[in-house]
Order: sequence, then C-alpha cells, then structure tokens
Amino acid sequence: MAGVLLVEDDAAIADLYALKLRLDGYTVSVACDPISAGEAFERERPAVVCLDVRLPGGGGEALAERFSAAGACVVLLTNDQSCYERPPRGVTRSLLKAQTNPAQLSATLAELLSTGT
Repeated sequence: MAGVLLVEDDAAIADLYALKLRLDGYTVSVACDPISAGEAFERERPAVVCLDVRLPGGGGEALAERFSAAGACVVLLTNDQSCYERPPRGVTRSLLKAQTNPAQLSATLAELLSTGT
C-alpha cells in the first residue's frame, strides 16, 4: 500500500492517526517539524503527505507547495479554520482535525489514492 508522511507536532494526535493508517496497510512515517518532515520526505518519497501547516518554527505552507511539486498528494490536517478555508498552494484536500477521526482520514486517503488525485 502507499506510503504516508504524517506531519504533526502533537504526538498524541500523530500516534492515533498513524496507528489507524498502519492497521489499514499504509506505510507511515511521522515528523513533528519542518526539518524532520523535509528529511523524511526525501528519504521515503511518500505518495501522500498529511500536513498540519501550523508547526513549530513555521514553514508548513512552503512544505505543502514543495511536496506537491514533487508529486505527492498533500492533505491539510489542521484545526486552523482560516487555513482550512484557504489552504496553501499544493493542497489537494483540507480536513479539520476536530472533525476527522482516524478512520475518516484513512477513508479519505483511500479515496484520493483510488482516483489518482
């Protein structure tokens, strides 16, 4: 199954999403800041990046554009309403963390990957 890079600075949230995605057969890497996200992306070349753009040190918007330009499907996973409504360039789908449980995230990724988006 496809590789997923989960970029999330809250370890508890990252663990929940990563566990469900792994149970559903995805290969998951987790990063908590822009530097580790960039390194993981270069190393893993995932098909999908689930990205919280509000990261320590900033840079989430630039990551979305960079990962998208490199061919990854970028899913914004945030609680920032304004960012959700006006996602950065390169974002394929926007999801609010408060309204997206791990099963819903997995289903969204399956849908996006099946349509080649």
